[in-house]
Amino acid sequence: MNLDPEKLKKLSDRVSIILVEPKYQGNVGAVARLLKNFGLRNLIIVNFEEFTDEALSRAMGGKEILLRAKRVETFEEAVKDFDIVAGTSSTITGNYKKFRRVPIVPDEFWESVSSRPGRIALVFGREVDGLRNEELEKCHYFLHIPANPEFPVLNLSHAVSVVLYDMIRNVDLVVTDLMRKANGFETEKMLDRIGLVLEKTGYPDYRLKNTTVMLRRIISRSDLTDMEFYKIMGIIRGILHAIDPGSENE
Repeated sequence: MNLDPEKLKKLSDRVSIILVEPKYQGNVGAVARLLKNFGLRNLIIVNFEEFTDEALSRAMGGKEILLRAKRVETFEEAVKDFDIVAGTSSTITGNYKKFRRVPIVPDEFWESVSSRPGRIALVFGREVDGLRNEELEKCHYFLHIPANPEFPVLNLSHAVSVVLYDMIRNVDLVVTDLMRKANGFETEKMLDRIGLVLEKTGYPDYRLKNTTVMLRRIISRSDLTDMEFYKIMGIIRGILHAIDPGSENE
């Protein structure tokens, strides 16, 4: 299957790869090569040393992507400009009360985002211990690649290749022109307002973190249109005004 250059351009504009505190130069170089293989160009690296000859040689045709990679110090700085943030990990749970690690597979993710506009960040964690809970809590989706349960941890570059291969298989879904939907900033604004409602109504602090993660995932899956977003925000403002007049403007 030959990929349409116009579709690859749209894909490259929409999807970026974020590596969080990678350890091995060779893996970073191999990921840059994969971006070139799959038509992407935007690589963001969190808290990593200067590139060595090993990274540059492993990058092969993706050397330019590696040299142009954006370097940041924190996870928060890496994801701040994206509307859809998908974290990855080999560690999952069957306990649906622990929402941060309830996964979907890459195919399901690409199908889900097909109806949502905005820039997508695919976030891959540390080779040794992956993404931390507090990082996954800030992700709209949690991706997991099914593997042998006796040895489920994939090499970093191999995991990236699986997710990007599924992206290419679903390229027509990923680059579809869409009607305007609520973006990542608006999603977080809604979560902030809901959090204020919970605070004003005495919702237990110890339950707030898991509830926020759950709501972030629900809102991300719901594909709110502009009109739906503003109507719900109006309802939330009305609730805040009824609970504590003036708090809707906090």
